[in-house]
Amino acid sequence: MQNYGFCNTCKEIVPATHLEKDGKVYLHKECPKCGENDYLISSDAVLYRKKRDFMKEIKYLSCGFDCDSCGGHKEPDIIFIDTTNRCNMNCLICLNNVAAMGFKYEPRMEFFDKIFKHYADYNPKPYVQLFGGEPTVREDLFEIIKLGKSYGFSMRVVTNGLKLADEKYCDELMAYGAMILIAFDGTNRAMYEKLRGRADALDLKLKALENLSKHKRGKVILMTVVDKEHNKGDMKEFFSFSFKNLHVIRGIYFMPLIHAWDKKKLDYDPEKTTLEDVENMIDASIEGGNIEFLPLGSLYLRNFYRIFRIKNMPFSGVHPNCESITYLVSDGTKFVSVSKFLKTSLYGLIGDLRSFEKYLAEKYGDRKLSLTGKIDAYSKALGFAVKHMNFGAIVGAKGPKAYWKWLKMIGKFASGRKMKDILREDAAVKGVLQILILPFEDLKTAEAERLAMCSSCFVFVDPDTDEIKKYPLCSWERYKAPIMKKIAEKFNV
Repeated sequence: MQNYGFCNTCKEIVPATHLEKDGKVYLHKECPKCGENDYLISSDAVLYRKKRDFMKEIKYLSCGFDCDSCGGHKEPDIIFIDTTNRCNMNCLICLNNVAAMGFKYEPRMEFFDKIFKHYADYNPKPYVQLFGGEPTVREDLFEIIKLGKSYGFSMRVVTNGLKLADEKYCDELMAYGAMILIAFDGTNRAMYEKLRGRADALDLKLKALENLSKHKRGKVILMTVVDKEHNKGDMKEFFSFSFKNLHVIRGIYFMPLIHAWDKKKLDYDPEKTTLEDVENMIDASIEGGNIEFLPLGSLYLRNFYRIFRIKNMPFSGVHPNCESITYLVSDGTKFVSVSKFLKTSLYGLIGDLRSFEKYLAEKYGDRKLSLTGKIDAYSKALGFAVKHMNFGAIVGAKGPKAYWKWLKMIGKFASGRKMKDILREDAAVKGVLQILILPFEDLKTAEAERLAMCSSCFVFVDPDTDEIKKYPLCSWERYKAPIMKKIAEKFNV
């Protein structure tokens, strides 16, 4: 299988291979115009290979990056829609704004309606993530969310959070039931000054989180850019902040800094930050360490989710060296690794869960389970839990005391109490924080074998044919400018 990447200099599609040296992994590219060039994709070859070995059954495919004419790409579980390229920040590291692109992009409602209609009959429906620019600068953002919800989509809005510092606007947005993802690069003002050009943005983002915390459904996901040279020392403070605000923060998406800015505007050339850099930074920041990061692709458990009525996760089923995931648990005083509550390890847990998924697929497939089937599946799930879960650690007790605590909790559950409330009262698990690391839209690390498995895509209406087209997330940067310009000419407000 021939793998491909984008030349670091001219961005043309060129043959690519993996090259390991000095404990690191590089994407080696051979460009007929620019010559051979390498780009760092992992600073820790051991962790990089561990993820591949964990999903060793994968037969890697490839593609020619011919996104303009490819109609056979994997169907997405999450779709990104560019809503505008206007922004009220115009960060120094961003190329997706009017100033950088040279034209205004803001399609009218018809554009979104066509996309929503196309995906409305999918089962399961993909998540919809409204992107920018800055979506909140659109006066009709609420109408777009309402339209998407009318088709049954789970709507997500990626925002810098500045407008949500206005309590009235925040209240209106939350009334429409969208999940909010806020760009939040920690609590160090120097980070905002260096990469965003606005140190005061932090104050507005903090106010936005305060406003969101007043809503019952106000939990948000933070989208955090990480630069190991600039904010490596900030990670402990950031997790301390996240712990104190766990009532409003449900997860953090860490994104290694992408080196794509205009060097005339930002004179900065740090060493590349990789997924494994971020993993190691997080491990060093949590007391006790032992933070295990799984390849998110290993959580593609379609039959398990269906049978146990668990909502599918976005980004699942992707390449083992794309997104990685872990969970941090609040024990009431600090974050600890989720592994503390396991008899085995996170890799052992998910490895067995993947075997369980294979069993369910082979025995039941997509069929509705009979009573016998349900007894079989649930009894195996119970045995699975007994094997892996440290029930004493979960309730913070041992021996007879642990059994008594569990009986007390089961009694409360039987009386109609919600399990999450019971856990907060009686268990050592006081809260959970999901951690994802995303190599988001990084053209230099993009490669065909990863994109062939990508289940997250930018989606748009082709202005020439009116067909719905999709591009894998990390190839969109290469193609988007001319496409968005043509969309603007046909569909702009």
